[in-house]
Amino acid sequence: MPTRNPRSVVTFPIVLRELTVLRAENITPGMRRLTLGGAQLRAFTRDGLDLPELRTEGFDDHVKFFFADDEGTLVLPGQNVSSLDWPADGRPVAKDYTPVRFDPDAGEIDFDFVRHAGGVASTWAERAAPGESAWIAGPKMSHSHPEGVDWLLVVGDETALPAIGRWLAEMPAGTVARVFVEIADDSHRQELPTRAEAQVVWLSRDGAPAGTTDLLERAVRDMEWLPGTAYAWVAGETVTLKGIRRHLVTERRVAREHTHITGYWRRATPAPAAQGDADAHGQVAADHSEAEADDAHERLHRLTDPAPGHAIRAAVTLGLFELVDGGTRDAARLAERTGADPVTLTALLTYLVSLDLLALDGDGYRLTAVSEELVEDDHSADEYHLGGAQAALDASLSGLVPTLLTGRAGYRTAAGETFVEAMAHDARLAGTARAAVEEEARWIAPGVVRAHDWSAVPEMTATGPGAGTVVGALVRAFPGLRARVTALPSVLRALREEILDTDVLPHVELVPQTGAAPAPGTRTLLMCRQLAWLGDEDAAHLLAETAAALAADGTLLLVEQVTAADPDDADAPLDHLRLKCAFGSGVRDVSGLTDLAERAGLAVGACHDIGWDHRLWVLTAPGRPAPR
Repeated sequence: MPTRNPRSVVTFPIVLRELTVLRAENITPGMRRLTLGGAQLRAFTRDGLDLPELRTEGFDDHVKFFFADDEGTLVLPGQNVSSLDWPADGRPVAKDYTPVRFDPDAGEIDFDFVRHAGGVASTWAERAAPGESAWIAGPKMSHSHPEGVDWLLVVGDETALPAIGRWLAEMPAGTVARVFVEIADDSHRQELPTRAEAQVVWLSRDGAPAGTTDLLERAVRDMEWLPGTAYAWVAGETVTLKGIRRHLVTERRVAREHTHITGYWRRATPAPAAQGDADAHGQVAADHSEAEADDAHERLHRLTDPAPGHAIRAAVTLGLFELVDGGTRDAARLAERTGADPVTLTALLTYLVSLDLLALDGDGYRLTAVSEELVEDDHSADEYHLGGAQAALDASLSGLVPTLLTGRAGYRTAAGETFVEAMAHDARLAGTARAAVEEEARWIAPGVVRAHDWSAVPEMTATGPGAGTVVGALVRAFPGLRARVTALPSVLRALREEILDTDVLPHVELVPQTGAAPAPGTRTLLMCRQLAWLGDEDAAHLLAETAAALAADGTLLLVEQVTAADPDDADAPLDHLRLKCAFGSGVRDVSGLTDLAERAGLAVGACHDIGWDHRLWVLTAPGRPAPR
């Protein structure tokens, strides 16, 4: 059973803000602090959009700073309801930084910049003077202080020092923490006030370049490990963190949910010098058309070759990369640990070496940079596991031809089942599908909170994938709201154990129910992403059942994804094809969903843009006034 992450998450609309530099000071020889302020720290209006005040509630929040490029041109994203619209031509120059102090009453926010030669952000910070403009966006989310753990392991270099300093300042009294901070030299130490029982160890590189030492790894390996459950937060140069990650997960057996390991930056290596350019010019020009043909052929081959994807997914599903990372290096032991046929597994291992996903040396197989990414990134591991929803949705494209010819779900599993039929008895498939939607629902939840007058709603019922996350946000925003979520018992168990935060759980009633239609007499029903897994015929039927069950003065609030507004969004058509092949639904446009509601006999009162290509419809049954 998955372990609940001890850090709850709250998400915010991403807002682009223009602020002003108020103060600039060097707090150590290695760190420069800028204090920003301005009216846009508070709620404001831009281009007809009402945008909320800045919120930062987690010690490791980050915002994006936007800088001028080498020609002095500042490229900024556009503002949508809850997110940013990134321009197709001219990518903004942006870097992430942690707010170290935010005083909304004074209208000030502080950021610390590591002082070093070169770099667009550090150069700007060195030159920034009071009165200059600064453009930022975010934070888009905050993670809470870990709950339910016995002690904290905090590790980072100077780039992580702003987050570490803020965390120590905000740690509750009595928190036990062991903190290791790597700095260039002892003059870069800072005063880090805290109420916690924290031991801070400063590790000086004494002239060694940043990102070249193993000081942090040796400190973690040599430390006295405290009893009880640990939570490890580690940040800094990406490569130097790999050994720490391996030690914590493999040797200390810290659950992945109890680690937050983030590469804040990567040490650059000089690019190899070009070879033979002068001698090759004439030949390259002469063979230009032939080279184009060869490139086109190779590109076509890469686009149509399914073998690497199958091999990677098989290896992830067997746990091969994690076993190699944990020290199992020879083919015989890998076959024994995975239960695979030795001859077939050896062929797979050889193929993975040819793809540069594994390397083979005298000690056996080892990971490469690509497979290290699979091991270190939990999202990648989940995405490629053949038992999960993402891999199944990718596989659903094998039914694309029948779907194109019929307009209905064309995918069938190896057992001949539809996606919905497989989900009915495959707990992992259904669970990962729901978990993915709950993750996406974090971003639309703030929009749902803002789009309706929830203060006038005494109680409500919610159903559908993502409903748990949205209800959690509603209960936090409106503590007096009586909320319930209806779903199958297995879904409610997942909400209880994995999705709903512990402080929210007592305020949400979880009601077992088969089917999505509400109990008769329901006054306010929030139906979240329920139609995304239904074809038009079934979606209209469900909406009609819902209309019949609503109370005389009842309201249905329908939340659904709609066709992407950005025509250059390459992921949008692929998302549509997956949903169409798997469920027969696809990503509908606003008019298509409105038509479904009207076919079901529902009156449309309003349709609100809640951001992230989602809308909220306010619907009532026939003959009833449609609220707006």
